[in-house]
Amino acid sequence: MTKIAKVSLVVLVSSSMLLASQMRKYDVKSAKIEYELKGSGDIMGMVKIESMGKKRLIFDDYGIKNFEEKSEVKKETTMGETKVKKNHTMTYVNSAIMYQVDFKKKIINRLKNQGAGMAAFFGGRDNIKESGENTMKSIGGKKLGTDKVLGFTCDVWDLMGVKQCIYKGIPLKVESDMMGMKSVEIATKAEFDIMLTKDDFKLPDYPVYDYDMDRMMEGKKLKELDKNKLEAMDAKANATAKVQSKEMAEAGKGMAAGMVALAESGFDMSSGKEMAPEQVQIMQKAMMNAMGGEGKMVAKMKREILDGTKSLEFAQECFGDADTLKEANTCVDKGNQMFNEDEEHLRSWTKADKNEMLKEMKEFKKSIPCFEDAQTMQAIQQCMPRE
Repeated sequence: MTKIAKVSLVVLVSSSMLLASQMRKYDVKSAKIEYELKGSGDIMGMVKIESMGKKRLIFDDYGIKNFEEKSEVKKETTMGETKVKKNHTMTYVNSAIMYQVDFKKKIINRLKNQGAGMAAFFGGRDNIKESGENTMKSIGGKKLGTDKVLGFTCDVWDLMGVKQCIYKGIPLKVESDMMGMKSVEIATKAEFDIMLTKDDFKLPDYPVYDYDMDRMMEGKKLKELDKNKLEAMDAKANATAKVQSKEMAEAGKGMAAGMVALAESGFDMSSGKEMAPEQVQIMQKAMMNAMGGEGKMVAKMKREILDGTKSLEFAQECFGDADTLKEANTCVDKGNQMFNEDEEHLRSWTKADKNEMLKEMKEFKKSIPCFEDAQTMQAIQQCMPRE
């Protein structure tokens, strides 16, 4: 469906942070690592805790494909009474898509990897070690020196009382001592830069469901997916993510340049004051220059806006005939299939909702010639339908 929105440069850049990324996590192409988990503690002299477990990490394509399984047994003793808890988790991330195994319900939930886009926006895509260390420092981490785990030399970092021995972006040892609880996670076997197959990322033979929050909010059952179509669905989602990842890295560069220019103009971000019109222009100009210049940005924005008009005729006709929420969401589904879009289902479809949507579509249609003729960012913003 066509989204009728008031687009500005800042909104365009900010929204790109939510898109999926193909940011490389590690500075090693592939690996299989096994860990031993141990923990013990005495909380306030009232609760004694002992835990032990195993974990395995398998990744390929520098972490774009990432499989993790963890099994842990925890024993809690309170006033002489002991309870034993078992926990088993398994997660497989395939770039923009994540699979989470629920061993209790014997199902697998498929969902978007929402957090992946932040890394590309803030850290770039290539220098993993440098961007990782910068991130650690920015949140208060301190580098203490080096250590060896399984013969691999790793950097030791301290972050809020948790020590990590990191080898090429991979934690090989994690120790914590907080509030009476001590725990350690240490690699017992590690193989790097090895050949992997699909079987290495194999999940249990459970039904796979589309983890759709909208359906859950509406009290509906999750939709079971056809396993034979999952590979094609993932490939499509990841192809889109690859393009969006490049856009985010560029957007992050532009945002950084804009913030620097804004600071140099004398604007204090912590003041809580609004930017003066000339400061907004300074920021936007710096952002556009960092992203290839105004001409490139204008062409990109026009293309995105005008591409959305392809579904406008269909949307006007379909939603115009829709009298119920079910019929309106059928239009959403048809539009997603026809135009390769990913719009969410509507939650309300009253007469007022329908009239407002059709009104916005009509106003947007009137603006199309203006967008086609626009040659500057200011001209594009002036084309936007007014409230």
